[in-house]
Amino acid sequence: MNYYVDAAGGCDQNDGRAPERAWRTLERVNETVFEPGDAILFRADCVFRGQLHPKGDGSGEAPIRLGRYGDGKKPCIDGGGLHGTPEGNYTDGAAILLYNQNYWEISDLEITNRNRWYKQEFLNGGGKSDFLYSPENRYRYGILIRWHNYGTGHHVHVKNCEIHDINAEMQRFCGEGILVVSTGTIGGVQTNFDDVLLENNVIADIDRTGISVWSGWAEGRGIDYHDDQNTTANYYHCTVGPWKGSTHVVLRGNRIYRTAGDAILVNTTIGALIEKNYVEHCCYEMRIGYNAAVWPHNADGTIMQDNEVCYTHGVLDGQAFDIDLSCHDTVIRNNYSHDNEGGFLLLMHTTENNDIYGNISENDRNGIFYGPAGAKGTRIHDNFFYMGMEKTVMFRGPACSENWEFTGNTFCCRVPGTVIEWNPAFTYRGNTYWNIAGLPEDAEAICEKPDYTFDENR
Repeated sequence: MNYYVDAAGGCDQNDGRAPERAWRTLERVNETVFEPGDAILFRADCVFRGQLHPKGDGSGEAPIRLGRYGDGKKPCIDGGGLHGTPEGNYTDGAAILLYNQNYWEISDLEITNRNRWYKQEFLNGGGKSDFLYSPENRYRYGILIRWHNYGTGHHVHVKNCEIHDINAEMQRFCGEGILVVSTGTIGGVQTNFDDVLLENNVIADIDRTGISVWSGWAEGRGIDYHDDQNTTANYYHCTVGPWKGSTHVVLRGNRIYRTAGDAILVNTTIGALIEKNYVEHCCYEMRIGYNAAVWPHNADGTIMQDNEVCYTHGVLDGQAFDIDLSCHDTVIRNNYSHDNEGGFLLLMHTTENNDIYGNISENDRNGIFYGPAGAKGTRIHDNFFYMGMEKTVMFRGPACSENWEFTGNTFCCRVPGTVIEWNPAFTYRGNTYWNIAGLPEDAEAICEKPDYTFDENR
């Protein structure tokens, strides 16, 4: 069954089952329990104010759809600055909410949730995390997809949506374009999810993170955030029980612009695929502390491929990519990273078996790599590193991790005779070096000009 919603010409006393009998408000949609195969269609060129929280579950054969009808601009769901509260179990700050619901597909909507009277305040002097807490502007989202003490949630797809202008307190998980999360209580039902697809969305001007995929069921691998609700009053940052990875998580073809913090973060997943996304000008609010553009955390088998990441701000962390705490078997391949202030790649300790190849890093600054102690078994091969800035640093940070291998890479500097400090603890074999004075111990080094064209005016 199709249901139609028209903010200009509808009426909530209608049955909603034809355009000429459309409903008018989100409240009428929210009081309905939908069935598998139903579609809730919003009229183009209309603005619908408040929270959209339709009820019901679809099925594997017949998901429930949220979409549009008619010609014109995407219909807009405008949360108007809604924020979450404990009384609402922190869910009432989302412009669109799905809670313990399965088999839903959302497409072709515009979504915003801005408090026009709020702007994050900072303490005098700035510095890491020097911001004033604002509980009335905490937990504000474009889309919140949450399973709580549930078991395994299934199949939520979000495609071709435009999500913008989410302003909130700048703690992580307090202001997100899209937040997909499994939560619970200590001793509750262990929860994860399967088949989450976020594809071809445009996400912009988000005060904190573009896309977060997160779980409270994340403990047992060196991760334990039990006390975080007491120390930061941040509900979603807490952990509640043993690790249970979510599966078939795909983030593809999204375009993310201007996020105060991270652009894409996935946590407690198995085999998450992050591909063909474009990320520009994230981490722009450097006073909120450590952020990177695209990264997994406490996850296994993540693949990051065919992404372009550029103009990431800051050096806390400021990299295009990060393999973060307790990640195993991560692959970063065939990406284009350029003009990122913090460099190309951060590898945190307690990561293992990383494979980085086929990437181009161009004009990334302040250390192409940041490698603290404890990042084991990292293979960096067949990448191209073009260093065109006045000052070139290959390694930033302690860089005392174990078993890093650099093989078949090309390291090219714009200025002849550029001096690079190579870490002697790493293995170098068969790399190409151009315009570099002083090479690492590489018995198979190639010193010839690579076939590469770059734009010196960019």
